[in-house]
Amino acid sequence: MSAQASVQAAPPSAMGGGTWPVRFGIRVRLFLAFVAVAVLSVVACALGWLSYDRLGGTLDEFAESHLPALGLAAKLAEEGGAIIATAPVLAGSRTEAEMDAIREALGRRLAALHSLTDAIEGGVPGLRPVVDALSRNLSELDGTVRHRLALGRRNQEAIERLRWLHADFLDEIEPLVADARFNIQSALASVESGKPSADAVRVLREENRRSEAVLQIGANGNLAVGLIARAATLATPEMLDDNAGFLDETADRLQRDLTALADWPDGVSLGQVVGQLLALARGADGSVPALRREELETTARGQDLLAQNRDIVARLNGLIARQVQAVESDSRAAAGRSAQAIAFGRSSLLASAVVSLLVAVLVAWLYVNRNLISRLTRLGDAARAIAAGDLKAEIPLGGNDELSDMAAALLVFRDTAIAVEEANAQAMIDNAQAGLAITDGDGVIEFVNPLAAALIAPPSDGRAEQGGGAPRLADRLDAEGAARVTAFFAQASAGPEEGAAPALSILTTGRRPDGGAVPVQVGVRPFWRRQQQRFIVTLTDMTERVEAQHILERTVQERTADLRATNDRLERAIAEHRRTERELREAQAELVQAGKLAALGQLAAGVGHELNQPLAAIRSYAHNGRKLIELGRTEEAGGNLGKIADLTSRMANITNHLKRFARRPDTRLGAVELGPVIQGALSLFGDRLREEAVAVAVELPDAETPLRVRAEEVRLEQVLVNLLSNALDAVAAAPVRRILIRAEASGGVQTGEPDTVLIEVRDSGPGIAAELAGQIFDPFFTTKPMGTGLGLGLSISYNIVRDFGGVLSVAESGPGGTAFVLTLIRA
Repeated sequence: MSAQASVQAAPPSAMGGGTWPVRFGIRVRLFLAFVAVAVLSVVACALGWLSYDRLGGTLDEFAESHLPALGLAAKLAEEGGAIIATAPVLAGSRTEAEMDAIREALGRRLAALHSLTDAIEGGVPGLRPVVDALSRNLSELDGTVRHRLALGRRNQEAIERLRWLHADFLDEIEPLVADARFNIQSALASVESGKPSADAVRVLREENRRSEAVLQIGANGNLAVGLIARAATLATPEMLDDNAGFLDETADRLQRDLTALADWPDGVSLGQVVGQLLALARGADGSVPALRREELETTARGQDLLAQNRDIVARLNGLIARQVQAVESDSRAAAGRSAQAIAFGRSSLLASAVVSLLVAVLVAWLYVNRNLISRLTRLGDAARAIAAGDLKAEIPLGGNDELSDMAAALLVFRDTAIAVEEANAQAMIDNAQAGLAITDGDGVIEFVNPLAAALIAPPSDGRAEQGGGAPRLADRLDAEGAARVTAFFAQASAGPEEGAAPALSILTTGRRPDGGAVPVQVGVRPFWRRQQQRFIVTLTDMTERVEAQHILERTVQERTADLRATNDRLERAIAEHRRTERELREAQAELVQAGKLAALGQLAAGVGHELNQPLAAIRSYAHNGRKLIELGRTEEAGGNLGKIADLTSRMANITNHLKRFARRPDTRLGAVELGPVIQGALSLFGDRLREEAVAVAVELPDAETPLRVRAEEVRLEQVLVNLLSNALDAVAAAPVRRILIRAEASGGVQTGEPDTVLIEVRDSGPGIAAELAGQIFDPFFTTKPMGTGLGLGLSISYNIVRDFGGVLSVAESGPGGTAFVLTLIRA
C-alpha cells in the first residue's frame, strides 16, 4: 500500500484543513474521573484527621504522664529482679576473678537503680531508703564472699601441705618398720640358735617395744591424716565437732606412742613429721578444722545476707507494684476515651470508603473497560499480527480520540514497513561483507551480492543451467557439493525432522568469473519472509584457510619430531633422578642409624646405672641367701632366689630393648600401638629422670581400643627418644622440671577432616629464641655447647615423621616451655 493511500485512510482530524471543535478525549474523561475519586479521598482524609486528632490528644496525655512512670517502674522491677538473681551467684563464687566480674555487673545494676531512683523518687515515696539498704546489703555480701574465698585458699593450702606431710610420714615410717623387723629377726635367730644371752633378750624386748610403737604411730598417723582431710570438706559444724573428737583421741595416741620412741635416734625425724601433723589437726593458728569451721560460719553469714537481700527486693517490688496500680487506673480511663475516638473514625472512614469504591467501580466498568480496554485489545491484536509478519492484518479505525490517532499511525507504519522490507532485502545482500544469496524452497537463487557472485559465477562456455533458465545454487558448485545441496533442499521441502531446524554447512568448490576453481564454505539456513520460507546462503572464500591448514600440518609434523627427541631426553633424566633418589634414601637410612647409635651412646651411662642397681640387689640377695641356707632356713633362701630370677629378667628386658632399638628399622609401615612405644622410650631415661628429679606425666585417652598410628615401631621410638632427650636438656637448669607426653585423636568423619593422632611432648624449660625457631629442623644446627650434640636429632626426626606421612612441628615456645607436636595418620 502506498503512502498516499495511508494518508487518505487517516481520519479528518489528522489533516491540516478545516476547523474542528475541541475533542472531549480520553485524557479529559480520565482526569474528571480521577478528580471525583480524589475529592472523595480528601473527604475521607478529613474525617480520619478529625478522629485521629481526638485520639492523638488522648495518646499525648497518656504518653506524657503515664508511659514514663510505667517505663521507670518496669526498669526498676527489671534491675531489682536482676540483682536478686545475681546475688546468689555472687554468694556462690568459686574464685576472686569470678566474684569481681559478678560484683562489677551488680555495681552497674546498682548505679542504674540509683539513677532510676533519682528520676522517680517524687512519684514513689520511701524508695530511696530501700535502695540504700540494698546497696549496703550487697557490700556486706561482697566482703563475706571475699573472706570465704580467702579461708578456702588457706584450707586448700593446708590440705596440700597435709599431702606432702603424709608422703614424708610414709617415707619415715616404712624404713623404721623394716629395720625393727630385721633387728627382731636377728635377735630371734640368736635366741633360737641355742645361745641365748641377756643382751639378746633385752634387744629383742626393746626392738619389739619399738616395733609396736612404730606400727601404732603408722596406723594412728594414717587415721589422723584421713580425719584432717575429712574435716576440710565437712558440711556442718556438728559433723566438725564429731570429727574433732575422733581427731583429738588419735592425736593423744600419737603423742603417747612418740614418747616410747623418745630415746631412739632414728625416730627423731618421725617425731618432727608427726608434730607438724598434730599442728594441722589442732594447732592454735591455721589448723584445718578451725579454718573449716570459720569457713562454714562465713557461708552461713552469706546466706543470712541473701535472705535480707530478698526481703529488701520484695519491699522494692511492693513499692513498684503500688505505683503500677495507680498508673493502670489512669491508663484505663485514657483507653476508654481512645476507644470512643477510634469508633467514630472507623465509622466515618468506612462510609467514605464505600462511596469511593462505588465511584471507582462505575468509572472502571462503564468507561475504562467498555470504551478503552476493548479498543486497546483489538488494536494490540493488530499490532502483534504485524510484528509477527502479517502485514495485511485488519486495523480497527473509528472514533475521535487518542486511540483513533494510534490506529491511523499503525496503518501508516504497516504500509511503510511493506515498502521498506522489499527495499532493505536487496540492500542488505548487496552491502554485506560476506558472500550472501537468497533462494526459494527449491534452491533457485533470488538475490545474490557481488561477493557471492565472485565465488559461484555461472559457466563461461554459455551452456544453459539445468532446469531451464532459472539460476540454481547446485548448478554453481562442483558435483559433490551440488549433490549435497540438492539433497538438502529435497529434505527441507519434505519437512524437517521433529525438534530439529534444517541447516547445511559444507566445504565444496565454486567457480570464479575467470573460470578458476575456488574452495568455498557454504552455509544454508532457513528464514521466514511474509510467512513464506526462504533460505539464506553464506559463502566464504576458504583459499587462505586451506593454505594455512597445510602449513599447520607441516608444523605439527616438525613439532612431533622435536617432542619425541625431548621425551627421550626426559626419560634419561628421570632414570638419573631415580638413581640419585635411591642413593639419597640409602644415605638417609645410614644417617638415621647413626643418630640412633649416637642416642644410645648418650644413654649408655644411664643404662649402666639401670643394670648396676639389679646387680647390686642380686649380690645382696645372694649373700643373704647363703646365710639363710647356713642357718637352715631354706624356704626364705628360696624367696631370695626368686627375687634374683626377677631381677635377671628385668636386666634381660633392658638389654633386649637396647638391641631392638639399635637394629636397623623396617622400611614397611604398619599399625603401631602408641602406649608401648612411649613406655619403651621412657625406659631408656629411667635413671636420668630419677637423678635429675624430672616429673614425667603421660596422658593417653581412655578408650576400649588402644590408640594406633601408621608408622614403624623402631623409628617412631627413635623420634620420641630424640624429643625426650632435648626436653631433658631444656629442663636441666629450670626451677620446675616437668615433662608432659600427651596423645589424642583428631579429625574423623564427623568433622570432615583427616583421621589423625596428635602426640605432644611439652617441657618446662626456658623455650626457644624467636630468631632461632626457623632453624631448629636444619641439619647440624644446635644450641648446645660444643661436644654435647651434633644437631642431627630434630632433622632426622623431622624426616622420619615425613616418611610416615605426618608432620613434626613446634606448637608453641616461650618462657613457660616448648611443645613439639607429632601429627600422624591414625591406623
